[in-house]
Amino acid sequence: MNYLQRMKNGLTFLVLWFVLPFYSQTTETTILGRVTDVWDTPIPNVNILLKGTQRGTQTDAEGLFSLNANANEVLVFSSLGYGSYESAVPETGEELKIVLSPMVTDLDEVTLTKRKRKTQKDILAEFPNNTNLVKTSRGVLNKDRSSSSFQVINGKDLVATGPDFLTSLMNYSPSMRVVRVPEVKVYLRRIAYSIYDSIGTPPKAIFDVDGFIHETAPTYLSSHDIDRVAILERNAAISRYGPMGVGGVIVINTKATTQMDDSGNVKRYDNSALRDSLNELFIDESRNTPIPHD
Repeated sequence: MNYLQRMKNGLTFLVLWFVLPFYSQTTETTILGRVTDVWDTPIPNVNILLKGTQRGTQTDAEGLFSLNANANEVLVFSSLGYGSYESAVPETGEELKIVLSPMVTDLDEVTLTKRKRKTQKDILAEFPNNTNLVKTSRGVLNKDRSSSSFQVINGKDLVATGPDFLTSLMNYSPSMRVVRVPEVKVYLRRIAYSIYDSIGTPPKAIFDVDGFIHETAPTYLSSHDIDRVAILERNAAISRYGPMGVGGVIVINTKATTQMDDSGNVKRYDNSALRDSLNELFIDESRNTPIPHD
């Protein structure tokens, strides 16, 4: 073998000696692992990225993952609510067991402010401008805070037509029926008629006028006398008035009482009567007035 041939073989050996170790270090292998929390519960959808690259994957529902990586790379684990964690890719190919700890967030100083409960005077001061407030014999009723649904009609929207204000009020309650002979009676629930066909007349609505209960319709009032009207049906009436509200309640606030309240002559609209109605509804078994189901 001549000198040139020996030099060529030597150079080839040197190239292989340098390249083969480098090639073996950069060969990708499949990394398997599982991610859990400190209670050994699998964490799904953990983001796993090879640091400094865009290559990565996520854990499945069992917290398992697999990813092709090189032995000299670093895995970065992150998940919402947990601290991030870095781990070098093992050279031996063993399965990784990664434990993520819950992230602890330092809160700024928290100030608790006690909410002042509104007094009767405060509520009545809002009455002229808050059209969702209605004064009843069972306390001031707020449409915005009531657990039952009902409607409030502004007296300005009642048109003076027909024999009395009920004619105009019927436009806001399609189920309302007014019987005028032999006396004026109002029925709010048409659905109740079939229920009572076999046992008699369905229950009629009662009226709460400026905090006083009326069994008959106050037809002496004109539309111009009324400040606002609330129509309470079903649960809204029964929960507030007890069995007497089974046929519904029409609450009327007149302009005269509103003006008296504004002048300082305030009627006490407390909830003691409401409490008595609820007690009567659940305790008094002497009443046999049937309550129709919705």
